[in-house]
Amino acid sequence: MIDEAAVERVRLLYRAFEAAFDELHAAVLEKIGNPGQYFSPHHDYPIMSLMDSGFPTFHDHGFYNNNTPRNYVEALRPTSLLGALMHVRPEKEFPEGAKLVSLLKENEFGKRFFQLDLPFSGHDVDGMVATAVERYLHVYGTGRLNPDNRRKVLHRILMGVIRDDYPVTVMVPIALTHFATDRFRLSGNAYVARIPRGLQLARSRMDRRGSGAVAGVIGAATHAYVSTSWSMPASTIQGVRDGLDDPSQNVFEEIDVFFAALRAATGAITGYAQVCMVPRRWSVGYYADLPPVFGATYRRYPNSFDNYGWASSGQSLVTARELEDVKRLYNLILERREERVAIALKRLNSCMTRDDAVDAILDATIGLEVLLGDQENQALSYKLRLRAGALARLSGTRKPSDVVASVKKIYEVRSAIVHGLKTKRPKQRLLEPEAEPYVAERATAADMLRFVIDILLEHPVYLDPLKIDADLLIEPALPEGLGG
Repeated sequence: MIDEAAVERVRLLYRAFEAAFDELHAAVLEKIGNPGQYFSPHHDYPIMSLMDSGFPTFHDHGFYNNNTPRNYVEALRPTSLLGALMHVRPEKEFPEGAKLVSLLKENEFGKRFFQLDLPFSGHDVDGMVATAVERYLHVYGTGRLNPDNRRKVLHRILMGVIRDDYPVTVMVPIALTHFATDRFRLSGNAYVARIPRGLQLARSRMDRRGSGAVAGVIGAATHAYVSTSWSMPASTIQGVRDGLDDPSQNVFEEIDVFFAALRAATGAITGYAQVCMVPRRWSVGYYADLPPVFGATYRRYPNSFDNYGWASSGQSLVTARELEDVKRLYNLILERREERVAIALKRLNSCMTRDDAVDAILDATIGLEVLLGDQENQALSYKLRLRAGALARLSGTRKPSDVVASVKKIYEVRSAIVHGLKTKRPKQRLLEPEAEPYVAERATAADMLRFVIDILLEHPVYLDPLKIDADLLIEPALPEGLGG
């Protein structure tokens, strides 16, 4: 049953937002009509350009660029808390804005703002109206007010005030990785897509302090992994901002599933440096004409990316055909929530992002042991190579003997590592990157873990290693008629 009283309260609130918007919009237009009026620039509005590598790079317009978007509302009302504290008494009063604050103080929606009864507490409300007017002017121009366009801007603000559950889209820019298609659907609520220009500019403004991520890597993404159908409960406006700027653990688990599928299917050297949370049909404020984006920066990529990887050639290119494999594995992973699968995928992600080849090899062997090992540790490497070779019969792409030989070689290297059998090289001798120890062995180990993960996801019955023994090793070895 519809609560008519609640509906009426929302209508009254929206009309109050409209009145405050119209009041400020008219005052700004009056300023714009004054030929001598100066408007300061949005000096931190980003500029995007493309490098020879095809990846974007960003910098601010600055104070002295004539093409910098103008900050219209700032001429009348500060849009930051510091500005509110330092601002002299405005030359023009805004009674409709004051009425909006008073209305919020009197109803349940006002509780969503931080201590609305304290000095300067109305700034958050004023800021919503101010940024809405600023967005309108940059998106729809400085002409006569259009009610339909005003509604497009204000309706999202209203939803940001009255909701208690906020729908968002998770967008993860894929660092230093090219894709041969603009958009590719992975599942009903996930896809890989080229990042629109507006979102590129908006994400470049996100705070990167403390993350350790390099600005060049953060910017160097043309495509993103996109996951829809997320939402976050929040009881206050500040809680919305804080929650979306610090994504929860289950968001990272979903992201790790995608990158594991991408790495397992393609072997791409890839990663990410940002997690963006994009509001869906709501907002609690705007910046000029850019879409609202929350989130944070992280350092979840190989160290090699920091060495000007964004400016050079040779990055991974994922084809449309490879994306079909990514889709297949992505959905298989989502169907298989066993702990051993999750551990193996985590080891794969670590293996393919580590800087140290020794650590990467150990990651890969741990992943193989989780998938192919059993509770009996005797002759572990022997059992693993036999089981991996048996699984190769299911793939049709590799000879079992080749797989057995590869696993044997991997475990010989592992043994040398853990027992310290490798002769130390002279300390004063510098090596070329390709001459660093275990580079080839690292690639072999990662490739084998990818191979085993792929087969076991396609044939999950063999996630039980003893089933491999019974069906693929013992049964085929028995003389005809003795298989039971």
